[in-house]
Amino acid sequence: MRAVREEPTKAELRAIEAEWPLIEAELAVVDAEIVIAVHDSRPDDLDWRRLRRAEAEVTRRMCGYFSASAGPLDGAA
Repeated sequence: MRAVREEPTKAELRAIEAEWPLIEAELAVVDAEIVIAVHDSRPDDLDWRRLRRAEAEVTRRMCGYFSASAGPLDGAA
């Protein structure tokens, strides 16, 4: 029988902390999408701009996250 641990390890907590800015940016996209989806009338330009800004932030955070987690290229001098 395998032991069940209830708490994340320190390494897992560090990984979550490193990924948190990306998670937060993705949540902003979901929030913007919800506003558009439940809008009483037609979503206005501000709603669409909010969504585009949130999507751009995800792209920036994703690039930062993956460039930080990637080590130097093999064979690079």
